[in-house]
Amino acid sequence: MPSIIAHIDMNSYFASVEQQANPLLRGKPVGVVAYLGDNGCIIASSKEAKSFGIKTGCSVARAKQIHPGVVFVENEPAKYIATTQRIVEIFAQYTDALEQYSIDESFLDFTGYVKNFDEAARLVTHIRARIKNEVGEWLTCSAGIATTRWLAKFASDFAKSDSQLVLQAKEDRLRIFDQCDLVDAWGIGDAMKQRLNALGIFTLRQLHDYAPTNLQRTLGKPGYYLWAHLNGIEIEGVASSSRPPKSIGHTYCIPYQTHDTDYLGSILYKLVCKATKRLRALDMEAGAVTAGYALVRGGGLHVSKKLSHHVVTADEIYRYASQLFFSQPIKEKVRMVAVSVSSLRGISNQGSLFAPPRDRDLARALDKLSARYGDTVVYKGRLWHTKDQAQDRIGYRKLK
Repeated sequence: MPSIIAHIDMNSYFASVEQQANPLLRGKPVGVVAYLGDNGCIIASSKEAKSFGIKTGCSVARAKQIHPGVVFVENEPAKYIATTQRIVEIFAQYTDALEQYSIDESFLDFTGYVKNFDEAARLVTHIRARIKNEVGEWLTCSAGIATTRWLAKFASDFAKSDSQLVLQAKEDRLRIFDQCDLVDAWGIGDAMKQRLNALGIFTLRQLHDYAPTNLQRTLGKPGYYLWAHLNGIEIEGVASSSRPPKSIGHTYCIPYQTHDTDYLGSILYKLVCKATKRLRALDMEAGAVTAGYALVRGGGLHVSKKLSHHVVTADEIYRYASQLFFSQPIKEKVRMVAVSVSSLRGISNQGSLFAPPRDRDLARALDKLSARYGDTVVYKGRLWHTKDQAQDRIGYRKLK
């Protein structure tokens, strides 16, 4: 019996939650923003706002130009988390193999719980109805059902809002591949598209039919994985949310767009502190650092460094992150700052020449103080005047 996996993706989630909470917002173009100033960035737009062309990443000022009647709402992470918890509680009643991939999407493995795809489709229809009836009538979702995790997400991405799509037969896959651009596939961005184009691959159908050995020889494992995904070969499978993350990171759209290195450095350091706090909470340490920024006029910098040793404290990671971040002169205004750590492993008991034990002990002590009394009770001097910067936000992709 083939695997039967569903992917359920909430539509326009943050905006829909706001419209559910406030009926006066229903039917109106709504943009959920990190902060309300003109330089604020829309992190979610309602279906009505999307119809005007107001999408995620659009600035508040630009959204006003597109449609003066758009309503802006500052995001409330606690509201979205509470709503997601109620939705996931419904999912958990139908399978133990549940992966909450992000704040607004989950994978459910129904293998062994249902007899066939028709039964799975009826079950997903029932789940979608329960979300509306028990969590909120204004909350809709798209769902995909397929034999692999990747195809299930691809199906939900292709399905229309508030609908579902079963992608079981190979013929169905190929028919849809013929209708899609390369970047419509999960895991293919502009950079990968260019690399595939260089191989003479311009459509998903061509990628599906391409020789996997040639893809792996040219693109490495990512090339083979793309081919395997399109050909219905499972790579990862549905993982429980207890699986440790592969990376931890934070991004921040800055309200004061500038190329001032002191200001950007303080924001970068705060993001590093947030990332390392989560790193220590998982009892993990990092062997690679990535840092970068996006410019107001487009473009930016995104660079990574593999470390010779694993690190866990903010000062350790900031030393490498700042080297990467400021590796080139910043002559234009920056709108977004980002940092992440990867190559994660459990904290070893081996001593480090780079971070004395007292530094790690101090970091853990500060973590306990902030957990009990708040993040601003004790903090490094470098964080002075950053209290209102880079506050907690909810990301759409991997859960934080």
